Amino acid sequence: MAINIQRIIIFHVLILISNFASGQSPLEGFKPFDPVNVASKVAVDLDSYYFVAENTLYTFRPGFYYSIPNKRHLMGLSVPIVHSIFSGDFAGYENTTGIGDIRFAYLGVPYQSKDALGLQRITAMMEITAPTGNEQLGRGVGEWVYKPGVAISIRANEAVHIFPKVTFQFSTSELNSLGGGDGLPDLEDPEEHESLKVISFGLPATLAVESWQGWVTLSPEYIHTFTEDTYFIFLQMELGKMIGKRTSTSLQITRFIAGQPRLETIFRVRFNFFLNH
Repeated sequence: MAINIQRIIIFHVLILISNFASGQSPLEGFKPFDPVNVASKVAVDLDSYYFVAENTLYTFRPGFYYSIPNKRHLMGLSVPIVHSIFSGDFAGYENTTGIGDIRFAYLGVPYQSKDALGLQRITAMMEITAPTGNEQLGRGVGEWVYKPGVAISIRANEAVHIFPKVTFQFSTSELNSLGGGDGLPDLEDPEEHESLKVISFGLPATLAVESWQGWVTLSPEYIHTFTEDTYFIFLQMELGKMIGKRTSTSLQITRFIAGQPRLETIFRVRFNFFLNH
């Protein structure tokens, strides 16, 4: 066992040395704009959710993601600190802070191409959210939530990347969740409980600018919830940049476009510190 651990450590050191020796740019090497990035990293998200009824939700979500050496599997864990603000009267609990629902993530790559352009990867995704947050205070949904999916990575040319994806989010029990809000608690009606059955289709398209070491992404997303038989359409814009050899930062703005109005706008600031390519 000790020999195996030593081999793994030596292998990772050699990877890091070869990455720096190759002269490959950090943007090209890490691809921080890739939503199914399989590089080991420490990630921190700062999120602000604004609802139609003037309720707000703020999260600080640090996470750690580890990729095994063959770059075909990634496993991760994130723990959110949630601050929820209700616009109504909740007996003194309108403004509280605490741990939210912990999220486990897995990415697997059954297909990876060696071609420079065209189809690059097919990635299977799985997220599992544990009910660790207090649902009555708007910090969780109260039940386990599962979110399998598939994403395709396409490189149209040297600068343009497209990532079509489909996910299906569901629960095995009734919970308090905003349909189409990625398993978020329903701050408009925290007493309402129903099952979660949501399918979503996304089409992120990224323009990578090597000279600037940055990128711009536009991502329309269509979400349909079967429990309520209604839909949501969101549009996300992301502006990001490498700010060092191993660190990237980005600003994401997600805006409600059409459907049943509930969640209006999401602001997300994301920091990634990459551990390997």
